[in-house]
Amino acid sequence: MKNILAFFLATIFALGCGGGGGGSTTPRRPAILPEIPLQTLAHAPQAPSVDFDGSLHIGPDVAPARNQLRETDARGEVSVSSGYVRDGVGLDNLREFLNVFIEVGPEKQNAGLPTFPNPPVVRMATGTSDEHISNAVRAVQIINASLPRDKRISFSSNPAPPLVATADVPEGEIFIDFAPKSEWNVSTPPPETQVGHASNWIFIRINPETGERTYLRRSRSHVWIDSEKIEDFSDEKIILVLVHELLHAIGFSGHVDPNRFPKSIMRSKIPREFSKHILGPIDREVILAIYSRFEPGDLSADDLGVWTDISFHIRGDLSIAGGDISFGVASRNGLAQPWASGPTPWTNLVDNELLAETVTWTGALLGITPSAETVVGDSQLAVDLADLDGQLDFTNLQFDGGGAWGDGDLGYSVEVRGNTFVQTGGDAGQVTGAFFGSGHEGMGGVLERYDLSAAFGGKR
Repeated sequence: MKNILAFFLATIFALGCGGGGGGSTTPRRPAILPEIPLQTLAHAPQAPSVDFDGSLHIGPDVAPARNQLRETDARGEVSVSSGYVRDGVGLDNLREFLNVFIEVGPEKQNAGLPTFPNPPVVRMATGTSDEHISNAVRAVQIINASLPRDKRISFSSNPAPPLVATADVPEGEIFIDFAPKSEWNVSTPPPETQVGHASNWIFIRINPETGERTYLRRSRSHVWIDSEKIEDFSDEKIILVLVHELLHAIGFSGHVDPNRFPKSIMRSKIPREFSKHILGPIDREVILAIYSRFEPGDLSADDLGVWTDISFHIRGDLSIAGGDISFGVASRNGLAQPWASGPTPWTNLVDNELLAETVTWTGALLGITPSAETVVGDSQLAVDLADLDGQLDFTNLQFDGGGAWGDGDLGYSVEVRGNTFVQTGGDAGQVTGAFFGSGHEGMGGVLERYDLSAAFGGKR
């Protein structure tokens, strides 16, 4: 039997979203909490940052409750705990969810998981506003936090030509356009209620006798967001639409039953209430699964192999005035995910009149290597308030069972943006951090490298 290989523009699965749907004294709380600064394309590799109007969170939503772990040690003022927690969605649920995207179409005549064979590159259309670029960067950061490091989506600083057809998107790229629906360059007019749309160019194999189509891999995608419908949307709601459509673009070809998977973002309409973390637990696991256990075109969720719902966690807790800083790493199914959280400051660091010259915070680092070994060490951040540049050092790095990790030290120059900071030089890796406490009494964040995923925290 001879198979026919063909291109197919998969608009049938490019379904959109329905609308509507220093001292101990602290500064005085302002009327409006400081916002996380605008993200630029340069910040795309950083971890996601979420402000919950009372706490800041760096990294994905994987923190365990402190009482689920066993306290094991203390490093200075940081209480360290660790242990195993059954916090995954379960293999049966994961397979059922995956089959929505592997076996699709009428009577499941279409099959296959058409993912990108190589990490795609996102390009924003020429003229996209800074605010929309910021939201797109945040959306990619959220997805990337659930992907293996070698599979993560990247951004190009080269803008895309606006309003082009999907066929004209270069191989391996995803274009994002914010434009009125009347200007979308798509083959089928979208429904009036549709807010977003992902049009995907996919390689398929057609059986000439049965007409069955096997989806092999995707070549390029174009995400459209209706700029008129989102005018009154919050940033979080726009990010949710972007994440949903980007997941369509990288392999989620369909929608799940909202009654069966109520916490999933892959429903056909925007939920009335949603977490600022955007992704549900099953979304995070499926993102990891399709880009770590499957090849493009795989036909069965049984190809998943061994998959556990038990995570190993290491966590640090540090008390500061007005709250606690928590940080740690969750490791499950080959992916270590660092996180950190603490109370939101009342002002941006530069506006804290009680601090001057150089301010220093000290604490600890906790990490997990790709071979699942635990690493502990000390952390110190010093910031010059005159120019908001700083130096972040991790010292005395050692394996939990003894012995130095690497040469025992890592160092990064950082720049402060509002109440967050990122690396600007130093050793390899991405640092994403934040200041915690009403008067910036604490700091914390995450470090991601090819050989270590770690979280850190400290107090001044």
